[in-house]
Amino acid sequence: MKAKIQPDYKNLTHAAYVKEFKRLAKMAETQANGEENAVTFFVKRMHKFACGTEAPLMLLSKMDAKWKKQAKEDLKGDKKMILIAKAHFTAGENGNVLELSPIKGNAPLAKIAKEGKALLKKAKFALVKAGEAVSAAAAEGAAAAGGEEEAPKEEAQPTTEDSKTTETAETTSDDTAAAGAESAAVDPQLEKKKAKGRQVMAKMLENLQKIEAKLKN
Repeated sequence: MKAKIQPDYKNLTHAAYVKEFKRLAKMAETQANGEENAVTFFVKRMHKFACGTEAPLMLLSKMDAKWKKQAKEDLKGDKKMILIAKAHFTAGENGNVLELSPIKGNAPLAKIAKEGKALLKKAKFALVKAGEAVSAAAAEGAAAAGGEEEAPKEEAQPTTEDSKTTETAETTSDDTAAAGAESAAVDPQLEKKKAKGRQVMAKMLENLQKIEAKLKN
């Protein structure tokens, strides 16, 4: 998968470049799938096209001699603006991911992703450093596995309110039992008074009966 456009910066327009970038990106999804099928990813963070547009120039292809010569020439300038890397696609949960293994140049990947966001969105893939996609997937898998394990259940401990309620119930129960015990106990003095009262009543009833008999006679 070689680029049809040539590194003719004087005549390369932004429209022609974008059209070719989309074509190469679509081909790379199948032809650069897996590390063994890696191709070259060449980035010039800010390029002034022949039409006057200033935008990132990203090329995903098997670079021919002309492009290799141009990339070498661009590296003589600010290396923070250039990146040459091996690249291959990896399938991710949210779409394809282009894993990069930098070879030359010091352009930060985060800067490239930010500046080329519109173009990468059209191509429907994200940029990551090689190995990061695998590490992220492994981390997500470990988190999911950990979430499936049930946490050990702890025995419910009584709250302060529960303890107070229990103590109150126990105290009430004790008081009731004590009252019952006291009422069940016989008071000897009280019994004597009751017996004497019954005797007095009986005597009075006997006297009334005698008076009634006399009146009848």
